[in-house]
Amino acid sequence: MNRSDKLLSVPGLAEDDPGPHVYFPADLVVTRDAEGNPCSRYGDSRWDLSAQSTDGVSGRSLGFFELDPTVAVSQASGDLALVIREQHKALIWLYMDAGRLRAPSTCVRACLALGQWCTKAHALGLTLFDLLTDPRLVAEHVVDLNQTYANSSSALIQTLWRNKATLGVEAHIRLAELKAAIALDRSDRDRDERQTPLIPSRIYCAMLGQWLARLDLIEGELDVLLDAYRQSMAASRAAPEDGSPGQRKYFRAQVLQVVVERMKTLGYDPDSMGPLDNFIAGRLNTHQSQLMHVVIGFTGMRVGEAKILPLRNAIEPIEDGARQGHWVNGYTHKLNGGVKKPTSWVTSPDGARAIRLAQRIAGVILEEVSAGDPATDTKALLFPSTENPYRAKNSLTLYEHQSRLVERDQILVTQEDIEELDRLELQRGWDREGIVVGQPWPLAFHQLRRSLSVYAHRSGMVSLPALKAQLQHITDEMRRYYSDGYSKAVNLVFDPDHFSHEWNAAKEESSYFGYVMGMLFSDESLLGRGAELMVQTVTSRTPQETLKHFRDGTLAYKETVLGGCVATGECKTPPLEPIPFDCLESNCINIVVHARRLDRIIDSQESVVSSLQSMQEGSVEHRLEVNHLKILLQARQKLKEKAA
Repeated sequence: MNRSDKLLSVPGLAEDDPGPHVYFPADLVVTRDAEGNPCSRYGDSRWDLSAQSTDGVSGRSLGFFELDPTVAVSQASGDLALVIREQHKALIWLYMDAGRLRAPSTCVRACLALGQWCTKAHALGLTLFDLLTDPRLVAEHVVDLNQTYANSSSALIQTLWRNKATLGVEAHIRLAELKAAIALDRSDRDRDERQTPLIPSRIYCAMLGQWLARLDLIEGELDVLLDAYRQSMAASRAAPEDGSPGQRKYFRAQVLQVVVERMKTLGYDPDSMGPLDNFIAGRLNTHQSQLMHVVIGFTGMRVGEAKILPLRNAIEPIEDGARQGHWVNGYTHKLNGGVKKPTSWVTSPDGARAIRLAQRIAGVILEEVSAGDPATDTKALLFPSTENPYRAKNSLTLYEHQSRLVERDQILVTQEDIEELDRLELQRGWDREGIVVGQPWPLAFHQLRRSLSVYAHRSGMVSLPALKAQLQHITDEMRRYYSDGYSKAVNLVFDPDHFSHEWNAAKEESSYFGYVMGMLFSDESLLGRGAELMVQTVTSRTPQETLKHFRDGTLAYKETVLGGCVATGECKTPPLEPIPFDCLESNCINIVVHARRLDRIIDSQESVVSSLQSMQEGSVEHRLEVNHLKILLQARQKLKEKAA
């Protein structure tokens, strides 16, 4: 079948039905607002997702494929574009509506990725579904997509395959071949696109030092800047509503003459910098960006979590003997299916200072823009847009000001920094990531999170359970990812007042939360004498009583490869292997075993034994691995018999 035959065979292009096929009713509700009222319907040209954003108001929407209306096209090309557009909408709707809940940012990325495929399909003279069901064409064109869009493509093709009957796709979809084509491209990219690089220790210290020094400058000019913001807003409100734009501008100029003179001391030039209110907003954005970097740098939170920190009750003091630390109260949604969940981070006095400065800015924005009360308005954000106290800063503004911060600080990469990075990952091409000797360090938000984890752990003052709790991780594997390389990183010596001391003091609480997440909320079968002991100990106690036992040292919990350990003292039989074979063989009283983890380890061990048997049967290594497999199998049988 040639391309023209394919166009005639698609729904909607037959002779008796010249219009494109519409897969779902135009009045079908696809998004709702915060109160549950219809926000967008299937037939709309764009779908509004703002109510699903983390702050509930940030503008996010989905747009669909269309040709440039200013460019003349043939009738056939226009008809094909309409068919592709309808297929674009239908596939995105099924991607959003079916299966697990997806965050709005995920839906936006998928829609943009599908838009790229739509453009390719139209250029080839094919429908979207024709292109996405052809493994050869997918393999040929996926290389043109960036990593994010390539990753989204696999899930979109899975959605197309799952709903082929609904969409009327008659072609046989070779799902395995299609996903293999994308996976092959992804593996090629992964050789160059690995985890976020660690900030070298010299650059890390210089960066934090400059940011902390910058707090003095921000604090020194904030009163004048915020007063200028208030007066600028008041002038806009007082300007005659029935006046022309020129009259309103003249009125503002007369009222704000004194403010202009004050802003000149901060670098404002009315002849070259445009309107005064733009200068004030830009200056506030710069300060908010700097303060956000300090908060992230001294908590390890994600940038998405920093964007939705609340203005009210964002900071809370912690008393720890003679020292004082601070809780940062906010929300995380990364590990909760997109649903915000209250959480807290420990921070230093410097981090707390940055938050208080940010509160001053956000409080004035709230007062001036909404006439709200910072003490009672629970929806106002700590780092809001200068135009709306409830709207998070958009990504463009955040990254634009991050680039300015990098340019301003001019912390240049040296050969010694490259050598330090090479000690961590020798085979990585740093120049491909913009890390070049003599150039500024290419800062990214996520680097701060990983670097804090590595250097805090490397200091020897922060336990791994405390690190895990601070970074809001559910799995120990994620904690290992962020602290990977810590043993090779240059040590940072923290002074007695450094917040890592307060952070480490929370290790009992972090062990308690590790127990709660690892055991009480686990959907796995828990085996072993340690699991039995823990259940018997805590079933009759309240969470507060249980936490007290952790603090008193009469209860303990730490994760292991198999599950966990509830020993309150030092292990008497420390295993020499990552897998605690000694504990399994002796049926240790402290062992906790997740049944599925044990099954996966056994599957892996069986593969190892099979491989060695075919190549090195009878060798010392083969006999040792066979013995380990025997221990695992016997332990599984005994544990399951005991549980039954």
